[in-house]
Amino acid sequence: MSWSIEAVREAQVAPEAVFALYSDPGTWSAWGHNATWARADGPLVEGGTVDVRANYGKVYPCRIRRLVPDRALELVVHPPGMTIVNVYEVEPTPAGGSRIHHAFRIEGPMGTVARLLGLGRVYAKKLEAEVEAVARMARTGTAGERDATDVTAAERALHGAKRRAGGGRWED
Repeated sequence: MSWSIEAVREAQVAPEAVFALYSDPGTWSAWGHNATWARADGPLVEGGTVDVRANYGKVYPCRIRRLVPDRALELVVHPPGMTIVNVYEVEPTPAGGSRIHHAFRIEGPMGTVARLLGLGRVYAKKLEAEVEAVARMARTGTAGERDATDVTAAERALHGAKRRAGGGRWED
């Protein structure tokens, strides 16, 4: 079973400023809902990998599945028992701003557990906060407050099960 959520917002910011945030893993912890840091070995390229440390301590290699310069970044990560596809897209609007779109799709048995734990609602709020943070950072050049990044009780339950299942590496 798979499920997905998304958040979309239009903002009076240049699409290039938004994509600059997507293409710089050093910014991901400032706007990403579940990243305490992210590191790539070099420039982002399709097929490349970015290591991302989740706020609950696990480091995951995220494969770049799609990269369209100044437009889209798609990452695939394989936590135990699931596959997550993260999509980050920006496109110009007729008014001279940007349409910012973040989405993710979860599939696999642990993805079903996540949905049953009510994480769809939790992650929907986190994606909304991500889109807002990206718009703010693209407009001001600063991170500001991190919104909706705390790990919830439902996430702790899911990640505790994943901790026992392996995959990725832990940094406590």
